[in-house]
Amino acid sequence: MTKVFTDYHHGDLYYSLYLLFEKRLGWELYRPIGLDWFTQGFWKIAEPYGNAQDTINQYLDINHDGWHPYRNLNGEHYLEDDIYYSYDPGHDYYHRAITLEKFKEMEFDVVMPTYEPHEDPYRRLRDTFQSKAKLVAQMGNTGQKSSCSYVIHSVPYIPKQGQRSFYYHQEIDSGLYSYVLPRPTRKIYSFVNLYPYPDIYHSYKNNLHDVSMKYYGSGCPDGVLNGSHQVSLKMQEANIGWHLKPQGGLGHSSLGWLASGRPVITNMSQMRSWGGDATALFEPGVTCMDIEAYTVDQGCLELRKMLDPDENLKWCERALKRFKDIVNYEQEAQKLTKFLEGII
Repeated sequence: MTKVFTDYHHGDLYYSLYLLFEKRLGWELYRPIGLDWFTQGFWKIAEPYGNAQDTINQYLDINHDGWHPYRNLNGEHYLEDDIYYSYDPGHDYYHRAITLEKFKEMEFDVVMPTYEPHEDPYRRLRDTFQSKAKLVAQMGNTGQKSSCSYVIHSVPYIPKQGQRSFYYHQEIDSGLYSYVLPRPTRKIYSFVNLYPYPDIYHSYKNNLHDVSMKYYGSGCPDGVLNGSHQVSLKMQEANIGWHLKPQGGLGHSSLGWLASGRPVITNMSQMRSWGGDATALFEPGVTCMDIEAYTVDQGCLELRKMLDPDENLKWCERALKRFKDIVNYEQEAQKLTKFLEGII
């Protein structure tokens, strides 16, 4: 059985790797648990927060105090053959998680840093304990760099001389993010965390009194939804997505909107800066509205047209078609398998 060890710092990213490696390829995916990963220098996620103990405990501590996304990601788990199966309620499945001592006992085929500061520690980890494994970086954010010989990336990346790379789309759960016919309810929702561009959002919300506008996510006015299940239901409930995103690249919520067959309001200057498939997926007048092309009054008029039931249906159908034309997870998985098997 092919085994992959990776870090865990972003729930949707980790779930996309689970969908790829476990559900599609039949491999096994593992991630760290236990404070030894930090104390022995193989875990750097808390460094931007001054190595705050609460952050370290949130990701690595083993306890039974219940799950809370900002306190404890290992609260509900069971142990089998010295492997922790830690429940992820946001995606309704169990991670395979291992201590550093268990990692040393096992044999891995791939050691995969997905967080740039982990590349050197994971290289040392591989060289010291898993000499047969290949170090393969995963890159999911724009601006990331890699010194690894092998890279899989879901954002544009120009490999260095001697590097081998493979471009793919991070998978989202097609059982959740799927198309239902839009209802004539005039709803515009957002799921971008940390509430970017609040002034723009409120300038539209204050002018669209007959439209239900909601902004969900961490630090957002309408609160946090409980995982992908609730997010996907809200996407299906919406008529249009509000997706003004300042950084990060083409993420899961971007793909979720189109997989759900919903057009979005976005800022095309950011889409263009991400490169890759961003501008192919999001085309103004076809699958999205470029908010930067309008004054607020003009934009509100455009949105009212998009919310007309007959027009909204056309927008939704175009969004779904564009997603299906560009993203094919099964084909990508087959090609990625050949790439990785050629390495390992």
